[in-house]
Amino acid sequence: MTKKDLLIIGAGPAGMSAALNAQNEGWDFELIESKEEGWFPRVSVDSHYTVDNYLGFSKVSGTELIEKFQEHLKSNGISSTHERVERIYRNADIFSVETDKNIYNADSLILANGTKQKRLNVPGIEQFLGKSVFYYCVPDGEQFIDKKVFVVGGRNTGAVTALYLDKLGCDVEVIERDPQLNAKTKYASKILNAGIPYRTETEITSLKGDKKLESITLKYPSGLENVVAQGVFVCIGLEPNNDLAKQIGLNLDEWGYVSVDSHMATNVPGIYAAGDITGNLKQMVVAAGQGSIATYNAGKFLRSKCKE
Repeated sequence: MTKKDLLIIGAGPAGMSAALNAQNEGWDFELIESKEEGWFPRVSVDSHYTVDNYLGFSKVSGTELIEKFQEHLKSNGISSTHERVERIYRNADIFSVETDKNIYNADSLILANGTKQKRLNVPGIEQFLGKSVFYYCVPDGEQFIDKKVFVVGGRNTGAVTALYLDKLGCDVEVIERDPQLNAKTKYASKILNAGIPYRTETEITSLKGDKKLESITLKYPSGLENVVAQGVFVCIGLEPNNDLAKQIGLNLDEWGYVSVDSHMATNVPGIYAAGDITGNLKQMVVAAGQGSIATYNAGKFLRSKCKE
């Protein structure tokens, strides 16, 4: 069993920012991440396009920016503990956190464990996952060069994914269930300029094939159509990783994100949340700022507890 002042769960931009500030304030903390620090931008195609609103970086990709974050932490001797958090509960006035390898006790917690991809609900999809159906295209797209692939979702991530696959040389098409593409104008314009076809008011109802995908059935308002498909990339949005928040009784909003005030404080004294799990604007600059705010206010909580 390990005792800490502060536990930070999740090592994306919010968690890394929180950890850096915790070290600067001299707290005994642990940064816990089941994967490696900043793993999501490595596989999220959005990160391979320019981040244009992070002050001080005029031309930088998300991947490059996260590498800068990691270098900053490394130069300060900060690294994450690679463990999967399985349970959080209260033990008197202490928070206990059980991972797959250890048990931690802490006076304060910061949840920065972000979001996950929404799953496509189509019968039989499980047999194709990791073979023909994917939720991230950066590590998997190259195997579909000169092959027919569909991107499900016409918002920003779907549009950028389609552009990425098109640039690789895939025969790509976008499917969107709404009457129009809902990507930002700059991405929607690039889809049109690249000549990437898209189908609106369209959904996948089934996937067919033996070991690998061979075709999909599309549903339109006018009926069904079976089309050849060798790959599907799902980009239908994100949902919060809120299982831990539910365990400890944090208030959630109507979409399942953790409710916080301007101090990043939750309804449970001593627990703070930062980054995408709070449901605010999902940008790296926002997450990093929230991580700093969360640590600052967790520090105020810890100091007040020391006076008791």
